[in-house]
Amino acid sequence: MWVKDKMFKNKKAGERILSIYLFIIYIIVGVGIVSGVIVFKGSDLDVREIEAGVLSDKVIDCLVEQGKLRTDFDSSFDLIRECNFNFKDNTEKYQGEERYGVKVEAFDFNSGVLKQEIKAGKTDFLVLCDSEGEKIPKCNIKELYVLKGEEKILLKINSVVGKIENV
Repeated sequence: MWVKDKMFKNKKAGERILSIYLFIIYIIVGVGIVSGVIVFKGSDLDVREIEAGVLSDKVIDCLVEQGKLRTDFDSSFDLIRECNFNFKDNTEKYQGEERYGVKVEAFDFNSGVLKQEIKAGKTDFLVLCDSEGEKIPKCNIKELYVLKGEEKILLKINSVVGKIENV
């Protein structure tokens, strides 16, 4: 009997010790959740540069196939219609305004002379690409070498996203 009485007493002490550890674990988990929410909500997530990069990639996918430029690419090429783009932002804030812009330039490979230039969308944002700050449009520039027939061309795609939050 004496052994059983001693075991019951130790069991109660063991439960008290475990409840302290459980309380400490609850505190650690709670602090982790609160700090995670503060970190996530406290910082703004700006994806405009990534969005401009994706737009440049989509333009390249439309204009270039297996290293060759489309045969109908000339100064009268309608980028929005031919590539099926829609640069209008139909959210409540912008109400159908264009918030994207693309400029495609084709340079001669050897001389570097500009041969063709095509603009689409809100291209007046492009002058702000070299500016610094949070409340300006974000740009992405991609360059690649392609063939147009037998001619070597440097294709430069400059994309801009002008969606600016809290303005």
